[in-house]
Formats: sequence, structure tokens, C-alpha cells
Amino acid sequence: MISALRLTAVVVALVATPALAEKPYTPLPAEIGAGGPPPADLVERAKAVAEAVAAGSAEELFAFVADRPTFVGSGITLGVARRLEKKGPYADATSALAAIGLTYTEGEPIAPPGKKIDMTTSRVKTAMETIGDLLAAAQWGRDPLVPGAWCTSRGARWDAKAAAKAGLGEGRGVYVTETVAARAEADGKAKVVATLTPGMLYRLDQSDEENGFSSIFLPNGKIGWVPMEKTGNPTTWSLCFEKGQAGWILTTFVSALL
Repeated sequence: MISALRLTAVVVALVATPALAEKPYTPLPAEIGAGGPPPADLVERAKAVAEAVAAGSAEELFAFVADRPTFVGSGITLGVARRLEKKGPYADATSALAAIGLTYTEGEPIAPPGKKIDMTTSRVKTAMETIGDLLAAAQWGRDPLVPGAWCTSRGARWDAKAAAKAGLGEGRGVYVTETVAARAEADGKAKVVATLTPGMLYRLDQSDEENGFSSIFLPNGKIGWVPMEKTGNPTTWSLCFEKGQAGWILTTFVSALL
């Protein structure tokens, strides 16, 4: 089982020598959700959700989930469009959390010879663990696919067909959260080789968590390094809350699977 944080580490945090160059391409326009601090009452509600997870209470967690939650799924490359599907209502906590857990499952566990795995129990556990992980690592923002919601990660909307035509369909994307200098090396004092702007998706090469930099294929096909803290992942995992008569509730579960 791979949690959201471990999946990010497996897919993004590569520590290998970056590629020398790629073919030139045109960055892909995208709508990126705004970042910013969430409302105070949402922070309190998120704490209550986290406490329900920490207590291992499926029933308490279920009370914070919308009757008919929305699931947003995609692949990890820009050539796969993000898609929305509303499901439910669910009769009980087990069925709801099993559906949520399946959304965050990258391959089902395999039972040892002669043994059986209760897949429902496994998926409920995945849901609890993933929700806890995403809340603990939350960097709150908006998602264009979930208007009015606050999510644990900023979301993005782009044209997957345009990405394929631009030669970006098979690659992982990255965006910058502000206008930023791309440098020749993973060093804040290295030579500036390009300037990257918000509202565009670039092709990600790799991220070096030790140095805190991401290497990005620039439009000319060469490599530029940008501080990871100024980048975002358009195919992230996330939870989204919307406010109703009963306060903030979990309405949307966002995943990106291989």
C-alpha cells in the first residue's frame, strides 16, 4: 500500500543525474488554483477530522463526509485529463470509506499463499491513513475543478489533448507559484538561464529533495533548476472541503494514479 506522501516520493523525488536536454516545446497554459491561508473555521474542522482519523473512528470520520462525494482522478502525466465522478449515497461508514480507499489505491495487496485479504477492511484502512497524511501535509489552496472548495493542495486544469499535441502528453508536469528564475545548477547563486511564469505547465525532469530544487525542462529543451518551494504538482493527491449548513464537510477526494 502506498500513501499519498510515499507515492509522491516514489514518483517525484528522484535522485539521479538529470537528462542533458529534450526537444524544445511550448509551455502549456493552465488554470492554477490560488493558494492562501484557509478560513479559521475550516482549520478547526480539519483538526476534528484529523482527530477522528487518529482515534481510528470510521463512524466519526464518516460524519464529516458528504452524502454524495465527488472523486477527481487522473494519471500522473499531462496527457491524461482530470475527470470527475460523483458517487453515493453510502449506507454506512464502511462502504463510504472503502470507496474512498479504492480511489487512493495503487494496486491491491496480494495475500500470502493459503491466505485471504479482506479488501473492504484494507481499503478502509487506506482511506483513514491517506486522509490523515493529506491533512498533516496540507498546503491549502483552491482547485478549479471544485469551485468554492478549499483543498489540501492547489489543483490545476489544462487541456490534455493540447498537451499531447505540444509533446507534453507523456511527461510529468510542474508549475511555478510565482515568477521565478531557473538556474543552471541546483544553487540559488548559479547562473540564471530562464525565467518561468505562473499559469503555465512545464515538463518536470526530477526533484532533488536533499538540495530543495526541481530540475525542469525549459522550453528550449535544456535544464533549469528552480526551488521546490516555488513549484507545484498539477497531478497531486488532495482532499477538498466545502461549507454547507452543517459547516465544512469533505466533499471531494482527488488522486492521480500510475
